[in-house]
Amino acid sequence: MTRTKLRTVIPIIVMLILAAASVMVFTDSAHADVAYGNTYANVAAVQTRLNTLGYYKMSIDGRWGSGTTAAVKKFQSDNGLKADGIVGSGTASKLRVKLPITGGISLGKTNANVAAVQARLTTLGYYSSGVDGTWGNGTLRAVLKYQSDRGMTVDGVVGSGTAGKLGLTLSSSSRSGGINKGKTYENVKAVQTALRSAGYFKSTVDGVWGRRTMCAVMHFQSDCGLTVDGVVGSATERKLGITLGSGGGSGGSGGGNIGSDVSDSDLNLLARCVYGESRGEPYNGQVAVAAVVLNRVRSSKFPNTIYGVIYQKNAFTAVNDGQINLKPNQTAYNAARDALNGWDPTGGCLYYYNPATATSSWIWSLTVHIKIGRHNFAL
Repeated sequence: MTRTKLRTVIPIIVMLILAAASVMVFTDSAHADVAYGNTYANVAAVQTRLNTLGYYKMSIDGRWGSGTTAAVKKFQSDNGLKADGIVGSGTASKLRVKLPITGGISLGKTNANVAAVQARLTTLGYYSSGVDGTWGNGTLRAVLKYQSDRGMTVDGVVGSGTAGKLGLTLSSSSRSGGINKGKTYENVKAVQTALRSAGYFKSTVDGVWGRRTMCAVMHFQSDCGLTVDGVVGSATERKLGITLGSGGGSGGSGGGNIGSDVSDSDLNLLARCVYGESRGEPYNGQVAVAAVVLNRVRSSKFPNTIYGVIYQKNAFTAVNDGQINLKPNQTAYNAARDALNGWDPTGGCLYYYNPATATSSWIWSLTVHIKIGRHNFAL
């Protein structure tokens, strides 16, 4: 090819390439989607509203596909909007969807708040994945569907309006439910046994209060039309058909309930001991550490105050290495309170140690009563 022809052909090729690129850009920018992003939450919200309004018959899966595009276009066409399949502010407004969707609970995604929401949505037929107190896509999807069917603004957030519709009173503080007459071993075991018989509790009946027990209580309360708070009070007790003991006995420790005699400073110190000694351990293991401290207070072999027991020379590693001064989390406070209320998972033990790190030869001579997490608890 001559140089003259090359000069003629090259500009034409460049123009063709640029034209093709512009077509590609236009095609890419015009694909149907959510203007705020095709996140699971955004797409699920759009699908939910279209489903409620009769435009979308497929599963609400949070994934954009041809079925979602067709439903959006049909909705837009019927409502005088540009039928481009793109959910921008105009289409979102017509759908009554508040984009972008983040989802959650305005007072916090605490275990108790989430479990309460899940329990009510389960009772109402919107949620079927099990009440576990953990926020996930299944919970979000159920909230979106409930809001949509009730004609509320669909934002996936359980605020005062949605909570009110659900008949719930949520809290901004961390809660773990409980038993009004005390989380004693026998009381917790009786509650778990009754819940298991009724089909609400699937775990082992172990007399240990934890999130699974609280969630089961909430599910039961919701189905029975009771206040959903996770607390076994007189009404829940009657519905369960059980009679619980009172007085806060420790279920084997023989020490009774000393919680009423404890000051806020002692509670704080006990929580710091729990946090310094056992954070990361199972919850009942953290309660067990607090129970050992209280068992020592009751014993004639040790000082008779929480402060005296914890700061007894070389008694606790957390004191020696300074971790006693760390700020405890809410779990540590809950564990301290449960122990003060009479729960003793150790059955009266005075000692505990981690067999993987223990260096004292004397500690190995003790009789191990129970192992919880990484700790052996001994008498």
